[in-house]
Amino acid sequence: MQINLTTRYAIRILIYLAQNRRVVPSMELSEITAVSQRYLLQIAGKLRDGGLIGANRGMTGGFHLLQEPSHINVYDIITYMEGGLTIPEHTGIALDDNKLLFEVTYLLIDYLNTFMRAMTINKFADESDSEGLTDFVQLIEKHIDSIKEKI
Repeated sequence: MQINLTTRYAIRILIYLAQNRRVVPSMELSEITAVSQRYLLQIAGKLRDGGLIGANRGMTGGFHLLQEPSHINVYDIITYMEGGLTIPEHTGIALDDNKLLFEVTYLLIDYLNTFMRAMTINKFADESDSEGLTDFVQLIEKHIDSIKEKI
């Protein structure tokens, strides 16, 4: 799985909006996130269509969050920007030929999806809010260790 550059920029934009909690002019967003003005507007259009941000026009225009940062998760952002998480087709692994490999691969994808849903923008915006994430990561590591024992 690879998250494309556009999605990473979208996450940067959302984090900045969450940290500032105001209407942020596009020029300011462009400078802070290191995204060209034109590209920023394209990304913002997708985020707006996904219901994550709103846009104000005019002299006091800019972008703002439409949802609480605790309700915006990385899974949803990837879904809006890329259509979701998938297994690359050209991995060289024939999943259908090996039942255990098939099960492990899809179990890991399920864990990844769950993890991405737990990663909300407020966790990035407020780095001190990481205790729950640490517990979740430890839980996943235990499950992965139990899978390793089966292999």
